[in-house]
Amino acid sequence: MSNEVQINHATVFQNKVLYLARSKNLPGISLTIIVGLIAHSLGKDYPLIGGAVIAIVLGILIRQFLGVPEVFSAGISYTLKNLLKFAIILLGFSFSFLDIFRLGLNTIFIVLVAVFLGIFLTYLIARLFKLKGNIPLLISLGTGICGATAIATTGPIIKAKDEDIVYAVNTIFAFNILAVLVYPVVGHLLSMPDNQFGAWAGTAIHDTSSVVAAGYSYSNQAGDASVVVKLIRTLMLVPIAVLLSIYITLKNTTSYQGEKRVKISKIFPFFILFFASAAALNTIFPLSASFIEPTTFVAKFIILMVMASVGLGTDMRKIKSVGFQPLIVGLISSIIMGSISLLLILILF
Repeated sequence: MSNEVQINHATVFQNKVLYLARSKNLPGISLTIIVGLIAHSLGKDYPLIGGAVIAIVLGILIRQFLGVPEVFSAGISYTLKNLLKFAIILLGFSFSFLDIFRLGLNTIFIVLVAVFLGIFLTYLIARLFKLKGNIPLLISLGTGICGATAIATTGPIIKAKDEDIVYAVNTIFAFNILAVLVYPVVGHLLSMPDNQFGAWAGTAIHDTSSVVAAGYSYSNQAGDASVVVKLIRTLMLVPIAVLLSIYITLKNTTSYQGEKRVKISKIFPFFILFFASAAALNTIFPLSASFIEPTTFVAKFIILMVMASVGLGTDMRKIKSVGFQPLIVGLISSIIMGSISLLLILILF
């Protein structure tokens, strides 16, 4: 009987500890929710800018002009490091591998080539411009895969500084707006068929919101095609996140003898595995819209919270010290990505 009492006391103590841990995070999480709600509302009014960028800007303004007391720090950090993983898992339920295979091997090949060339060439250009820290890798991943989502996902994996993440997201954002305005004009000048233009927009434009804006401004058919092609690019985040995790672990983890010692639990980002499992579930047993729509909404809102947490933790003085070179790199890489994608599509699509 005494053992049962001890177990009950231990359980009560554990519950209290969990409660205190959660309550410590509550102020910061609440703040990111408030900023996320404002960003979501403004994002609907200004879709070219998008909620993600607005959330970052609001976070930066709050930090610079109002300050962020220490009581919020734990929750802000928790949002960035933990809630993002949950959001990515939820996004998996909206993906289906069947949509990818319906496009055909040519489209998949085009996306794969464009993504890897985009990442490699952007990283090379960034190094030529002598960009430091994790900015080259973040910009290259954002350019090649899926914009702010790729940056927000891989940033914690490579332990990027908040200011590096902000600069990379803003660099990507600048050329999202340019693409939404320029791509439809180029498509009409080249008299591109709807599916062909949709494939180009989905392959070359960074963020999903901008892909949708450009695609559907061209035509409904182009918009539908652009979303599916963008899905393929987004799924590239899975293997790349795994490879990055393996690389970081191999780089930082050594044994006492100086040899590499690898722990699977540290190498593999399990939230990516859960993301792929959710997509597989939706592929095998198609989920209803009544489940997918609210799940996707929650996931995207949490991403807004994550962007808010990035802004709330950003020191603008450190960003200013980086200079304008990342913007030049972003412009060059966006032009290269668009040109390579267009050439491949005109030849193979």
